Amino acid sequence: MTRKLFWENPYQVEFDAVVLKIDGNKVILDKTCFFPQGGGQVGDIGEISGVKVVNAQKDEMYTVTHILEKEPPFKVGDLVHGKIDWERRYKIMKLHSAAHIVYYLMQEVFGEACKPSSSGLLDDKKDRSDYFFTDRLDLNKLKLVEERANEIISKGYEIQTWSDEQDPNRRYWKIEIFPVMACGGTHPRNTCEIGKIRLDRGKKPGSGRERIEISLI
Repeated sequence: MTRKLFWENPYQVEFDAVVLKIDGNKVILDKTCFFPQGGGQVGDIGEISGVKVVNAQKDEMYTVTHILEKEPPFKVGDLVHGKIDWERRYKIMKLHSAAHIVYYLMQEVFGEACKPSSSGLLDDKKDRSDYFFTDRLDLNKLKLVEERANEIISKGYEIQTWSDEQDPNRRYWKIEIFPVMACGGTHPRNTCEIGKIRLDRGKKPGSGRERIEISLI
């Protein structure tokens, strides 16, 4: 199982690690800053000892596999240096916490007419979250969600993330005014880091569902 530097310190950009396994262009290290794709959040990109990392994935034991652009020149047992694309990661961190804030506000503002769907995709461009609606989407209410989200973000609430004591691979997210949410993603330390966000109605994903897109502005 990989030591998860991306949870220990999501602001860490560079690291040294030992190569444990190589299979073609797939590399496993003893520790990593590269967040593996999961929970709707895309995997980190960057480089390991000069070779581009185009994705990171995990198995059920949370062993992280780095997908490289090509087969690496290094071998098992070597000490390598990794570096994530920080600008991309930081945008994702901001959007991920923004998505949780919007999640709670959507249910507060729309009430029983709105239920979250399990589908979603979060990258450095935007968060895309799907919701079930029993009524037509009220764009005025969506604007209210945006306004309230930006108000909450600007107040500078501490963002807490931690691992379950019994299962360290199970993670949680919380800010003071909302309940705890299960989440294994990466997040900033404070809501004020997010800045302002914009909510848009995305392409309709199917009957009875609406896609809400969150962007940083």
